[in-house]
Amino acid sequence: MIDALKSWFAGLSQREQRLVGAAGILGAFILLVFGIIMPALTAIEDARTAHDEAVERRGRIEALVARATAAKPTNNAAVVADIDLVVTQSAAESGFDVLKSESAAPGEISFRIDQARAPALLGWLSELEDKGLQTESLTLRGSPAGVVTVEARMRLTRP
Repeated sequence: MIDALKSWFAGLSQREQRLVGAAGILGAFILLVFGIIMPALTAIEDARTAHDEAVERRGRIEALVARATAAKPTNNAAVVADIDLVVTQSAAESGFDVLKSESAAPGEISFRIDQARAPALLGWLSELEDKGLQTESLTLRGSPAGVVTVEARMRLTRP
């Protein structure tokens, strides 16, 4: 097979030999770039992206664990009879805008928040539960922007 290729190549004119050589070099270059270098660079970039995501995920998990294991003082004295005031002030401190707030019954509130990040919102609701409020119903509606619309009903827990 190799002898046949050598004799074929030797039978070509000098110009044809240069053209076949140039085509061989060009083919080897294309194979090197698109067959070896580009896939290797893509694999390295994918590994970097996966590593960055893993580091961020680990940081979030460590923060959640630290928050969960930290001794949270339950300050039931902070929960006053006016649950509407407690929820709206706490929402404002956490960066949420309560769009609709209705007092359904004494010690209960229904509210709506647009454009909230789900992890931050759930952390805020957890803080409210630590203050003595209980979530009765919660509706989260996602949007393409990565935020959620929230409709919730909370009430004071009865000791």
